[in-house]
Amino acid sequence: MAATVTWYDYTSTNGATETATTNANFLSIDAHDTGTSYQTNKISVPPTGTTYSFERIIRAKWTDTYNTIDTVKFWKSGGTPPTNVSINAAESATATTPTDSASSVATSAVPETEGAALSITTSGSSPNVVTYYIYLQLVVPSTVTTPGDIATQTYTLKYFES
Repeated sequence: MAATVTWYDYTSTNGATETATTNANFLSIDAHDTGTSYQTNKISVPPTGTTYSFERIIRAKWTDTYNTIDTVKFWKSGGTPPTNVSINAAESATATTPTDSASSVATSAVPETEGAALSITTSGSSPNVVTYYIYLQLVVPSTVTTPGDIATQTYTLKYFES
């Protein structure tokens, strides 16, 4: 049997609320998106300055039967945000309380190629390996000229299993 990987989204004080997820929208509130939250809690283009989404804090967990999980990489593999909009990413050993100010963790644009991918640290041992937390944040400056919904962005988590 192969390993099963599940994504989790973390919200609340120090990531106290963990929710299994397949979708993580960037919101103006600190909440897991149930599929409709993005419609009422969207990020708008500000008249001046920059608007930030609440940080999305996610991580992967593996279960079932395997020996090791290693060489974990994370990058944005599909989708293009509007001009001047960026999505920042980084990893952290701990989950903090998500902020809608400029992230102190996710400070660089998420890599867009496997060759530049973030190396993600893992901890634990079979059958309970987890990644460090991956922070993502949408950054929307007042210079955005094409407001509206952002098309789906696809992220890839690649790992080796033995």
